Amino acid sequence: MKHLLKFIKPYTAEILLLMFLFAVRSLSTLFMPYVMSNIVEVGIRNGDMQYVVSQGIIILALAVGAFACALITNRVSSNFSSKIAVNMRKDVFNKVNELTFEQFAEIGTGSLLTRTTDDIGWMEETISQVPYVFISCPILFIGGIVMSFKGDWVLPLILLGVSVVVLLITSAICGTLEKHWQRGDEYTDVQNRVIRERLSGIRVVRAFDKEAHEHKRAVKATSEMCNSFVKANTVSGIVSPIASLFLNGATVAIIYVGAVRLQAVQTLKAGNILATIQYIALIANAVLMLSWTISFIPHIKVSLKRISAILDSPTCQESSSGEELTGDVKFCNVDFAYSNASNNALSNISVDINNGDIVGIIGGTGSGKSTLVKLLLDFYSVSGGQRLLGGKDYADMSPATVRDNVAVALQKSMIFEGTVRENVKMGNRDATDEQVNQVLEIAQMTEFIQSHEEGLDYKLTQAGNNISGGQKQRINIARTILKPASVYIFDDSFSALDYLTEANLRKKLNKYLQGKTQIIITQRAATAMRCDKVYVLDCGKVVGEGSHKELLLTCKTYKEIYDSQMGGDTVE
Repeated sequence: MKHLLKFIKPYTAEILLLMFLFAVRSLSTLFMPYVMSNIVEVGIRNGDMQYVVSQGIIILALAVGAFACALITNRVSSNFSSKIAVNMRKDVFNKVNELTFEQFAEIGTGSLLTRTTDDIGWMEETISQVPYVFISCPILFIGGIVMSFKGDWVLPLILLGVSVVVLLITSAICGTLEKHWQRGDEYTDVQNRVIRERLSGIRVVRAFDKEAHEHKRAVKATSEMCNSFVKANTVSGIVSPIASLFLNGATVAIIYVGAVRLQAVQTLKAGNILATIQYIALIANAVLMLSWTISFIPHIKVSLKRISAILDSPTCQESSSGEELTGDVKFCNVDFAYSNASNNALSNISVDINNGDIVGIIGGTGSGKSTLVKLLLDFYSVSGGQRLLGGKDYADMSPATVRDNVAVALQKSMIFEGTVRENVKMGNRDATDEQVNQVLEIAQMTEFIQSHEEGLDYKLTQAGNNISGGQKQRINIARTILKPASVYIFDDSFSALDYLTEANLRKKLNKYLQGKTQIIITQRAATAMRCDKVYVLDCGKVVGEGSHKELLLTCKTYKEIYDSQMGGDTVE
């Protein structure tokens, strides 16, 4: 609730205006039956047409005023509720960017998507209705009862008793709803995750003929979600019919009792009955609205909990100290396991890299290479051991300080919609065009840039779908080396390049980054053999370290990789 109040607080003026307009609208609506009663009892009974016309003008003015208020309130409520939803999404988005990888993995991308769309959408709809529920409903209900008592005290008691019964029944029915909404939202997350996995892995699914299996997963998640929402909506849908049944029954009872009392009580007049019936309609509308609100409180409660769970998550983002560290990297007996994993992803990892070294880390798929990169970037905390960067313990530095001193070209080349210049300058916003062209030349992209009239302004589509995989990697490399850093990590960043392009790129890269530490993650023996030192990973452990020639003689795993790729025992 504290988060909701924080978002609402800046719009206090709009809310107060809405409350005033809703009050004026409700009071206008409430006063019209009273004027109508006077028309019947005074104007029509006495044949005074002038009185009828004057009172009719008052009713018309009240109706026009209520209509004008309705138009303004609809516009204002939609406007400020939309702004609150926008601010909520911004805060959630910013918070997500500050989550640790453990927190991100625990919540899941699918759940984050539904929380920022569906859950906040529900909050937006609720916020737009809150002023009406808290102002108009009480005024119509209490005012209707009070005005009804002016005509006759028996008739409004009937409606008052029925209204209390309706609200009690509604509260009892809605007590079981929260668990259904909770389960439905959880399976919405699951469905989202399953569909995203299916779309992103559609080639693999088709290649291994797993369409039926994936279809079953999607059907199961959708069925569970559907069943939960159907149960919740069925239960909440009972509220309106029950409320209508009781209120309509009360209306019939009031008409019958009113007719009897009209004959028996001399002070009761036809105009009073007419006004009371109209007040019954207003009161019934207020009760129905309150019933509807009560029925949706469980869903809103669940949505608010899901949003608050993100906003209340502890932040991992700390300000950088601005300290420039050397490129010395040292891991001492480091262990690491992902959350909920039964085994370590890395075990007893010891790495010693001096400033200016070019170090290769090689291993097969699943050997732990990318996990090691995540630990170098301080994306995760280690389970055991010690990590040092520039002679300082990772535990004594903020993640921002670490990442200010480390530049990385990740395994998946991320290209954003925009120009080549914009994509490359993500590494250094202050870089000049001359510097951008320099790193593109090193990355072997000059020919591509010169082949287009736009040059650096050449537009790249989302995810770089209008360029090849190798071109994506080279833009990624250019972006990485444009960033001033002490350590440069290339996580399988040359895999889409042919050997000649890689050789030319590496030659210029080594010259440009002379004196800087390079850590090259690779599966290629041809890439690793050009490094000063190579660490061999297998099943999350270091099984060999040394130069290319030394490893051919001392490390069976490295020799197997080399022989399988290079086709022989030649030692370079």
